Amino acid sequence: MSQHAKPLGLILPLLPKRVQPYAKAAVALLGALAGLAVMYGIDEPRIAAAVQVLTALGVYVQPNGESE
Repeated sequence: MSQHAKPLGLILPLLPKRVQPYAKAAVALLGALAGLAVMYGIDEPRIAAAVQVLTALGVYVQPNGESE
């Protein structure tokens, strides 16, 4: 049988230990803030849609850390 590799965290190593179980929420929050910045700053619907898609993919890929 083959061993599965542990998923690579995008921001997990950057977060403090007590926040790591909520890594998906942190990625979603960053994506929401980026979406608001694009919506009010650039006002380009295609870029706003791309930011939302990338946020959804980032939340999907990001594993949560180990709970204490």
